[in-house]
Amino acid sequence: MQFRTNMLTTCLLAMSLTAVSFPSIIPPAAASTHSHPVGEDKGQYENESFRNITITKTGEGQYTIKGEARVNEANVRFVVTDGDKTLANSFVTASTGAPEWGSFSIDLKLDPSAKSPALSLFEESAATGQRIHELNIPLPK
Repeated sequence: MQFRTNMLTTCLLAMSLTAVSFPSIIPPAAASTHSHPVGEDKGQYENESFRNITITKTGEGQYTIKGEARVNEANVRFVVTDGDKTLANSFVTASTGAPEWGSFSIDLKLDPSAKSPALSLFEESAATGQRIHELNIPLPK
């Protein structure tokens, strides 16, 4: 048993000197389990399928959303809700599909009386049709 312990210690020491890690042996210190989008701080919204999202309010109830998407067949799905009410449910096509990042733009004209409009960007699973990589963004009032 002493030989195995010394051998394991020697192997781990050697591996650490060559900057190789063992993710299956040593779990990450802080696993991410939160459901809110990565990068939500400071008004920046992104996840594994959407990045560089900008929202410009162009008028009462009018918005332009631009960004980059890495989605299957370049199909960017979106839904805009206000509480339980659906204000928009559609899609746009990005300039290119996954695995590359493609640019997209959405022009929205919503009911100006909406109290708390929220945008959900997502892609649909090719296998199940379910929403995946959903990114929820509150729209400025």
